[in-house]
Amino acid sequence: MNTKNNQRFRDTEIRMEAAMLDIMKHTEFEKITVKKICEKAQVNRSTFYAHFMDIYDMVDKMEDLLNAELLETYAAAPREEHLIFSEESFLPFLRHIKKHSYFYRINLRHRKSFPIRQGYGPMWNEIIKPQCEKAGITSEEDMMYYFISFQAGFTMILKHWVDTGCRKPEADVAAIIRNCIPAVLHKEKINIKYQL
Repeated sequence: MNTKNNQRFRDTEIRMEAAMLDIMKHTEFEKITVKKICEKAQVNRSTFYAHFMDIYDMVDKMEDLLNAELLETYAAAPREEHLIFSEESFLPFLRHIKKHSYFYRINLRHRKSFPIRQGYGPMWNEIIKPQCEKAGITSEEDMMYYFISFQAGFTMILKHWVDTGCRKPEADVAAIIRNCIPAVLHKEKINIKYQL
Protein backbone atom coordinates (compact mmCIF):
# COMPACT_ATOMS: atom_id res chain seq x y z
CA MET A 1 0.00 0.00 0.00
CA ASN A 2 1.29 3.46 -0.91
CA THR A 3 1.02 5.42 2.35
CA LYS A 4 2.64 8.62 3.56
CA ASN A 5 5.19 6.69 5.58
CA ASN A 6 6.57 4.45 2.85
CA GLN A 7 9.40 5.04 0.40
CA ARG A 8 7.23 4.69 -2.70
CA PHE A 9 5.01 7.55 -1.52
CA ARG A 10 8.06 9.73 -0.91
CA ASP A 11 9.64 8.78 -4.25
CA THR A 12 6.44 9.82 -6.04
CA GLU A 13 6.45 13.14 -4.17
CA ILE A 14 10.08 13.74 -5.11
CA ARG A 15 9.27 13.00 -8.77
CA MET A 16 6.42 15.53 -8.74
CA GLU A 17 8.62 18.16 -7.03
CA ALA A 18 11.37 17.58 -9.60
CA ALA A 19 8.78 17.98 -12.36
CA MET A 20 7.60 21.25 -10.82
CA LEU A 21 11.17 22.58 -10.54
CA ASP A 22 11.80 21.71 -14.17
CA ILE A 23 8.57 23.37 -15.30
CA MET A 24 9.40 26.49 -13.23
CA LYS A 25 12.58 26.98 -15.27
CA HIS A 26 10.59 27.66 -18.43
CA THR A 27 7.04 28.59 -17.41
CA GLU A 28 5.58 31.56 -15.56
CA PHE A 29 4.13 30.46 -12.24
CA GLU A 30 0.63 31.62 -13.13
CA LYS A 31 0.65 29.29 -16.13
CA ILE A 32 1.71 26.18 -14.22
CA THR A 33 -1.14 23.75 -13.72
CA VAL A 34 -1.63 20.54 -11.81
CA LYS A 35 -2.20 18.89 -15.19
CA LYS A 36 1.26 19.99 -16.44
CA ILE A 37 2.92 18.73 -13.26
CA CYS A 38 1.11 15.39 -13.47
CA GLU A 39 2.02 14.93 -17.14
CA LYS A 40 5.68 15.74 -16.48
CA ALA A 41 5.85 13.45 -13.42
CA GLN A 42 3.70 10.76 -15.10
CA VAL A 43 1.16 10.60 -12.28
CA ASN A 44 -2.58 11.17 -12.18
CA ARG A 45 -4.38 14.07 -10.52
CA SER A 46 -5.55 11.96 -7.59
CA THR A 47 -1.91 11.12 -6.84
CA PHE A 48 -1.03 14.82 -6.86
CA TYR A 49 -3.87 15.61 -4.44
CA ALA A 50 -2.85 12.72 -2.18
CA HIS A 51 0.41 14.62 -1.64
CA PHE A 52 -0.52 18.30 -1.92
CA MET A 53 -3.61 20.42 -1.33
CA ASP A 54 -2.77 22.61 -4.35
CA ILE A 55 0.20 24.13 -6.19
CA TYR A 56 0.83 26.63 -3.36
CA ASP A 57 1.05 23.80 -0.83
CA MET A 58 3.50 22.10 -3.17
CA VAL A 59 5.65 25.25 -3.34
CA ASP A 60 5.68 25.47 0.48
CA LYS A 61 6.83 21.85 0.75
CA MET A 62 9.42 22.43 -1.94
CA GLU A 63 10.76 25.39 0.01
CA ASP A 64 11.19 23.07 2.99
CA LEU A 65 13.06 20.64 0.73
CA LEU A 66 15.38 23.37 -0.56
CA ASN A 67 15.91 24.63 2.99
CA ALA A 68 17.06 21.15 3.97
CA GLU A 69 19.49 21.17 1.03
CA LEU A 70 20.86 24.54 2.14
CA LEU A 71 21.25 23.38 5.73
CA GLU A 72 23.19 20.34 4.49
CA THR A 73 25.50 22.70 2.61
CA TYR A 74 26.22 24.65 5.79
CA ALA A 75 26.59 21.46 7.83
CA ALA A 76 29.16 20.15 5.32
CA ALA A 77 31.22 23.36 5.52
CA PRO A 78 34.34 23.39 7.72
CA ARG A 79 33.36 23.90 11.35
CA GLU A 80 35.88 26.60 12.12
CA GLU A 81 34.77 29.75 13.85
CA HIS A 82 34.05 32.65 11.54
CA LEU A 83 33.05 36.23 11.87
CA ILE A 84 29.29 36.55 11.84
CA PHE A 85 27.82 38.52 8.98
CA SER A 86 31.05 38.14 7.01
CA GLU A 87 30.89 38.16 3.24
CA GLU A 88 32.16 34.56 3.24
CA SER A 89 29.28 33.45 5.47
CA PHE A 90 26.75 34.60 2.83
CA LEU A 91 28.37 32.84 -0.14
CA PRO A 92 26.91 29.31 0.35
CA PHE A 93 23.46 30.86 0.75
CA LEU A 94 23.85 32.98 -2.39
CA ARG A 95 25.12 30.02 -4.42
CA HIS A 96 22.07 28.05 -3.29
CA ILE A 97 19.72 30.88 -4.28
CA LYS A 98 21.41 31.18 -7.69
CA LYS A 99 21.25 27.42 -8.29
CA HIS A 100 17.48 27.50 -7.68
CA SER A 101 16.85 31.05 -8.90
CA TYR A 102 13.81 30.03 -10.94
CA PHE A 103 12.18 28.78 -7.71
CA TYR A 104 13.20 31.77 -5.58
CA ARG A 105 12.15 34.26 -8.27
CA ILE A 106 8.59 33.00 -7.75
CA ASN A 107 8.95 32.44 -4.03
CA LEU A 108 10.30 35.94 -3.35
CA ARG A 109 7.73 37.71 -5.51
CA HIS A 110 5.35 38.34 -2.62
CA ARG A 111 7.72 37.61 0.24
CA LYS A 112 7.45 39.75 3.34
CA SER A 113 9.83 37.85 5.58
CA PHE A 114 13.21 36.16 5.55
CA PRO A 115 13.03 33.30 3.03
CA ILE A 116 14.68 30.63 5.16
CA ARG A 117 12.38 30.06 8.11
CA GLN A 118 14.73 27.68 9.93
CA GLY A 119 17.23 30.53 10.26
CA TYR A 120 15.01 32.57 12.58
CA GLY A 121 15.62 30.81 15.91
CA PRO A 122 19.40 30.42 15.77
CA MET A 123 19.89 33.85 14.20
CA TRP A 124 17.74 35.53 16.86
CA ASN A 125 19.24 33.71 19.86
CA GLU A 126 22.87 33.47 18.77
CA ILE A 127 23.38 36.68 16.82
CA ILE A 128 20.71 39.36 16.93
CA LYS A 129 19.88 39.31 20.65
CA PRO A 130 23.51 39.09 21.90
CA GLN A 131 24.67 41.82 19.50
CA CYS A 132 21.85 44.12 20.53
CA GLU A 133 22.60 43.47 24.22
CA LYS A 134 26.28 44.34 23.63
CA ALA A 135 25.11 47.61 22.07
CA GLY A 136 23.05 48.36 25.21
CA ILE A 137 19.65 47.48 23.77
CA THR A 138 17.70 45.47 26.34
CA SER A 139 14.15 45.67 25.03
CA GLU A 140 13.29 42.60 22.93
CA GLU A 141 10.74 44.72 21.09
CA ASP A 142 13.48 47.15 20.07
CA MET A 143 15.72 44.23 19.10
CA MET A 144 12.95 42.97 16.85
CA TYR A 145 13.03 46.24 14.89
CA TYR A 146 16.71 45.64 14.07
CA PHE A 147 15.97 42.04 13.15
CA ILE A 148 13.10 43.10 10.88
CA SER A 149 15.32 45.71 9.26
CA PHE A 150 17.92 43.06 8.48
CA GLN A 151 15.33 40.56 7.22
CA ALA A 152 13.56 43.07 4.99
CA GLY A 153 16.75 44.43 3.45
CA PHE A 154 18.23 40.98 2.95
CA THR A 155 15.04 39.70 1.32
CA MET A 156 14.74 42.65 -1.06
CA ILE A 157 18.40 42.33 -2.08
CA LEU A 158 17.79 38.66 -2.89
CA LYS A 159 14.60 39.51 -4.77
CA HIS A 160 16.36 42.10 -6.92
CA TRP A 161 19.26 39.73 -7.55
CA VAL A 162 17.08 36.86 -8.78
CA ASP A 163 14.80 39.24 -10.72
CA THR A 164 17.88 40.45 -12.64
CA GLY A 165 19.02 36.91 -13.44
CA CYS A 166 21.69 36.69 -10.70
CA ARG A 167 24.03 38.58 -13.05
CA LYS A 168 26.03 40.24 -10.28
CA PRO A 169 28.68 37.85 -8.88
CA GLU A 170 27.90 36.23 -5.53
CA ALA A 171 30.92 37.88 -3.87
CA ASP A 172 29.68 41.33 -4.91
CA VAL A 173 26.19 40.64 -3.56
CA ALA A 174 27.69 39.29 -0.32
CA ALA A 175 29.63 42.56 0.08
CA ILE A 176 26.47 44.59 -0.49
CA ILE A 177 24.55 42.54 2.09
CA ARG A 178 27.41 42.94 4.57
CA ASN A 179 27.44 46.72 4.06
CA CYS A 180 23.65 46.97 4.55
CA ILE A 181 23.56 45.24 7.93
CA PRO A 182 22.37 47.60 10.68
CA ALA A 183 25.43 49.04 12.43
CA VAL A 184 24.23 47.91 15.85
CA LEU A 185 24.49 44.28 14.70
CA HIS A 186 28.20 44.48 13.95
CA LYS A 187 29.56 47.23 16.19
CA GLU A 188 31.76 44.77 18.02
CA LYS A 189 33.44 42.07 15.98
CA ILE A 190 32.81 38.72 17.61
CA ASN A 191 33.58 35.19 16.57
CA ILE A 192 30.76 32.69 16.82
CA LYS A 193 29.98 29.27 15.47
CA TYR A 194 26.78 29.70 13.52
CA GLN A 195 24.91 27.58 11.08
CA LEU A 196 21.40 28.09 9.73
